Amino acid sequence: VKKKKARIQTLNDQGIVPKLIVIGNKGKMALTQRMYDVNFNYTGTFFDFPDTLKANLVSNIGDAVRNLFLSGEVDKVEVVSAKFFNLVKNEAMVRSLLPLTPTGIEDPEDETFKLTSEDGKLKVEKEKVKSTKAKEIENDVIFDQTPDVILNSMLPLYLNSQLLSILFDSQASELSSRMTAMKAATDNAKEVKKKLLRIFHKKRQASITAEIAEISAGALSMEDGDKSAGPPLGLFDNEESASEDFLKELESGSVPESPQMPDGPEDRGELKNLQKA
Repeated sequence: VKKKKARIQTLNDQGIVPKLIVIGNKGKMALTQRMYDVNFNYTGTFFDFPDTLKANLVSNIGDAVRNLFLSGEVDKVEVVSAKFFNLVKNEAMVRSLLPLTPTGIEDPEDETFKLTSEDGKLKVEKEKVKSTKAKEIENDVIFDQTPDVILNSMLPLYLNSQLLSILFDSQASELSSRMTAMKAATDNAKEVKKKLLRIFHKKRQASITAEIAEISAGALSMEDGDKSAGPPLGLFDNEESASEDFLKELESGSVPESPQMPDGPEDRGELKNLQKA
């Protein structure tokens, strides 16, 4: 979208208002949301970008482009699309589609891929091919039909093949961008999961340590405490039996009516005598 907007702005600076044919919903949405400050003429011709490209779609796009060019409404046709390089790199590029040069639609970044095998495994080799020169036809070549008829029947097919190649590049760029984004999101989710698990284990370990400390402190206090309060409750003792035993101790006088003062300084003993007086 940025590349398309920049190209339209360049044409506006030259006093040219381009006519647009849009392919895909993203390009159509960009017309109203991000291209309000440039001048262009939308022809109203829109083609959906399906997940599976078919020759019928490319043929319809080629017919619309040729009609604009042959009718004289435009003197040049350019395509703004994404060029696929690899899974982590794709760039938006502007390519001239019409008029055709003697050597066809050339792109300095075009590469030729060759499928070979090495050590029993498939291997892909790629190399950049330099632009070719136009060949001269020998005088003794005899055409079954006139060159004009042959050329007029071949050029639409050639144009459609170039359009199909451009659409495949755009689709590959979109899929690679999605794969890269999903991989980054998956990696981030895994990292967040590790951090949350680490925090959870730390909190759990701290809670277990605190409980163990409380249990140990309670056990130590039971071992070191004074047992003058009486023997521990038996297996069959309950609240009622403990109350009956306590009342019997009160009646027998074994339990003092007032609590005894603990051992302490002498002033506490004087206070005790004053209380008795």
